[in-house]
This record gives sequence, structure tokens and C-alpha cells, in this order.
Amino acid sequence: MSSNLVEKPEGYFEIEPRPTSEELAAYYRDKYFGSRDGKTPYAHGYTAEELEHKLLQPAETELVWGRPPARLLEVGVGEGFTLDYFLKRGWDARGLDFTDDGIQEFFPHLAPHLMLGDAFALLDEVIASGETFDLVVCNNVLEHVIDPMGLLQRLRAIVAPEGLVRIAVPNDGSWLQGQIVARGLAEPKFWLAPPDHLNYFNTDTLQQAMAAQGWEVVEHLGEFPIDIFLLNPDTGYMRDRAKGRNCHFVRVAFEMGLWRDRSLEAVVEYRRGCARAGIGRNQTVYARPAPGSAVPRP
Repeated sequence: MSSNLVEKPEGYFEIEPRPTSEELAAYYRDKYFGSRDGKTPYAHGYTAEELEHKLLQPAETELVWGRPPARLLEVGVGEGFTLDYFLKRGWDARGLDFTDDGIQEFFPHLAPHLMLGDAFALLDEVIASGETFDLVVCNNVLEHVIDPMGLLQRLRAIVAPEGLVRIAVPNDGSWLQGQIVARGLAEPKFWLAPPDHLNYFNTDTLQQAMAAQGWEVVEHLGEFPIDIFLLNPDTGYMRDRAKGRNCHFVRVAFEMGLWRDRSLEAVVEYRRGCARAGIGRNQTVYARPAPGSAVPRP
């Protein structure tokens, strides 16, 4: 089935036609979730440095938070590295996910802290209870869901008035990706990935979408721009997927070197500059409820 990009009033783009909720759930069950041949989809090895690199995201989040430990909800726990980090740091932390396959592989002790099921249904239950959280972390979820603005509305309803949300999504449709295509080094819109990614944001449109749902962005960061390797035919991992692993290791080595030899503050400053320049394969916004804005009703 062919897919088209449609610009939404909030500025971002969506894939159409869109799958139904049932079709999308079946897709993820078949491709990502559940044991297959005795192994979960998370059953692969990480290097020691990759495992250390996974702590960079929660460490960055804690630095941006800049306050004592409080109440945290992670939407989309995955393997559990972030949830485990915050629990060890004294946070009252919980998470929700469609499956516990990831944490069973890496952090089975997190099971009591995890709510399982459809994220929208679980968030609606939290909203109905009146419960709020000081910090909500939602990494690489917004691009996958059928109703991304509905997700932002639900998160807005559960974040405390002085709280923060962390939203991380790919930076797609960027000027750098445009340059790669213009130079004949990748196919047009090579970054499209339906049905995994249904929604596409870049460093301009993500802020627009957040503002439309009552959020005020207080920090915008871009991660290492791994796309830059596509400007070099010798490292063009879109045409030779085998090259992608070493490009990833460069990213890990660079960010870990910056963290170790300079500081976590230096990493944040670097990422801040990436976002200002419109680059970074992934981007992150930290946002608070906009003063005077009404809570959108999901």
C-alpha cells in the first residue's frame, strides 16, 4: 500500500492512509512483542560502552529537571534503563508499556512498577483518578501512535502545574536530510518508515505541535546527527545497511567522550546547539504546562 504525507494544522506530518488501532496492535504484536523461538526481540548483546551510553538520557533528564527527586511516570518503558535509573536515584517512579518483554530481559525486578496495556487506555485511567506526576518521560512514542495530539493532551492532563514532560522523537524532514537527497546520496523521503512511524516532526514542527496542546517548551535538544554519515558514500548506511553499526559506534564514542572528558553540562550544551541548527537524528523537548492555558480534554 502506498503512503502519503499529509500536513496537519499543528505543522507536523502524518502518514495516510492510517492503520486502525486493531491493525497497528497486531503489527506490533507480530513484529516486536512476545517471545519467538525462546527469545524476545530484546535478546541481543550490547557493548559495555553502549550500556553506559543508555544512562546518558536519564542523566540528562535529571540535570534539566534540576530539583530533588519527585514523582515520575515513564510512558513506553521498553528495556527499562530509564525507569531503573530513576528508581535507584530515589524517585517515586512508575511506567507503562504494552509489554514487559524488555524489562524481563534486562530488569525483571521492575515488574511491580509497570502498568501493562494500551497506553491511551492506561492514561485515561490515570486521568480519571486525578493523579498527577512531576516529571513524565515519553521517549520515541509520539511518532508511533495513531493519535499523537491525543497523547500530548493526555500527558498535559497528568503533569503537575510545576512539572515537566520529556518528549523525544526522530528529527525527520530536516534540512540535512534534504541535502543528502539533493546530492543524490539517498532516495527522496528516505526517512519514511510506515507503519512503524506514522507521524513526522522536525526541530521546527515539534515545538508548534507542543504549543498547540498547551505546552511551553523550556529546553530543546538534538542528539548526535548520525545522518551526516550519509553525505559520505563510504559510510552511506542507507545503501549499505552493514555500515550502520560502525556509524552508531561513532555516535556512542563521541557522546561518551564528551560526557567523560568534559561534563554532562557540555553534552547538554552540544545538544542544545544541534537543535538550534536543526540537526540531530533524534530530538528532545522538555516542556511545562503553558501558564494560563486550559488543560485540553482528550
